[in-house]
Amino acid sequence: MNIKRSIGIAVIFALILIVVAIFVIGEAKKQRTELPKLFEVPEFTFTERSGESFGLQDMKGKISVVDFIFTRCPGPCPIMSAQMKELYEIYREYDQVQFVSFTVDPEYDSLSVLQDYADKFGVDDDRWVFLWAEKPRIETLYEEGFKLGGELPYNHSTKFVLVDQEGMIRGYYSTEDEISLSILQTHLRDLAKSAS
Repeated sequence: MNIKRSIGIAVIFALILIVVAIFVIGEAKKQRTELPKLFEVPEFTFTERSGESFGLQDMKGKISVVDFIFTRCPGPCPIMSAQMKELYEIYREYDQVQFVSFTVDPEYDSLSVLQDYADKFGVDDDRWVFLWAEKPRIETLYEEGFKLGGELPYNHSTKFVLVDQEGMIRGYYSTEDEISLSILQTHLRDLAKSAS
């Protein structure tokens, strides 16, 4: 009886996985053809953790996955950064893909603090940048440029933003939803293929 029950549970679990996989593939295919050009990222120039300038011109010509985090965040930021790290590793061989994290807590997150944070997540090249600017400038870019809401720093958005090589926002993806993250990877691959 126990063996039959175990087999039955395994079959049900396998069927659930198949249904979820079919749904994810279907959603990704549907959205692949519907990847809109939403908003143009405005001109900006911030400071990267290395002390170098980084702005819109450094995003153009690359496909960027963008997030807004802060290093002493008690909630979602470590999870978001771990997810970004996973993408950073998956797309290691894609020269045209980069990752951009903006701090929303510039009073605390100095360049050296951002460097320590990058080290903590194993960032060993310039494909993942950590950007700093005075609070009014980051607030303006966050709200007016990336069209995100929530009072900074503690109620910042937990979405990843996909920006194409022309500086156009192509999508927003929930970091709290595995299906949304899978769709992000599909869109990222599609943009990378079209860029090469």
